[in-house]
Amino acid sequence: MPKKATTTPAPEAPAPVPRWAKARPQTMVDHAVAAIISGATRGVILPGDRIVEVELAREMGISRVPIREALRFLESQGVVTSEPYKGIRLMEVSHARMEQVLDVRSNLEILAARRALEAGRNNKAGIATLRAARDELALAAGRRDVYGFALADAAFHRALCALGGNPVLSTLWESLARQVTIIGGLATLGKPMPAIVKEHDLLIKVFARGDIDDMARELHEHIVVMSRDLDYDAIVAARLRERDSKR
Repeated sequence: MPKKATTTPAPEAPAPVPRWAKARPQTMVDHAVAAIISGATRGVILPGDRIVEVELAREMGISRVPIREALRFLESQGVVTSEPYKGIRLMEVSHARMEQVLDVRSNLEILAARRALEAGRNNKAGIATLRAARDELALAAGRRDVYGFALADAAFHRALCALGGNPVLSTLWESLARQVTIIGGLATLGKPMPAIVKEHDLLIKVFARGDIDDMARELHEHIVVMSRDLDYDAIVAARLRERDSKR
């Protein structure tokens, strides 16, 4: 028999997500980080591409100092790699690398969902949180905004992890967030955005039902199985041919 979530009194429900995120000052380093992630998500920079400080600084119209700091930060996040005589390059999206990222990510999100359901956070407020994130995803899909879509996809899963109520887990997930964003952007080159939105609709439906085992299976299907169905090597190769043809 599938294991059902308990109906014991839940801790105080999380506050509803506000319609608009509060603005905060953006530093030049923030701007550089966002620009690099955006470029990688949209296929402007492809996995394995060399990233040259001076070129980025010239194209962004800023000094090399914030670029250097942004690249150091992204290296700590696994987004870029630095090797002697090879310089700084965007992370590879190889089969082995994908398996490693998806393995860790799926287990974190399954644990978060389990804790959320055990605590009864699939209540009205919890479902509203996920639906608000899903609606942002649909809006980006309607605009065909690849970067916005990838950010919204990551935001949905960030919200799910937050419902787990474990800040340590959320911090661990956040260390993968930018890799997840890039992978999500590349996925749109091999799968229609509306199909990905429907996958999130199903996640919300299963989460609302409250069956822990069903939610674990659905998250594994969404994060691991469906990602394996995408040929990232072919996606990157096609984008490389398209980019080269425009030069």
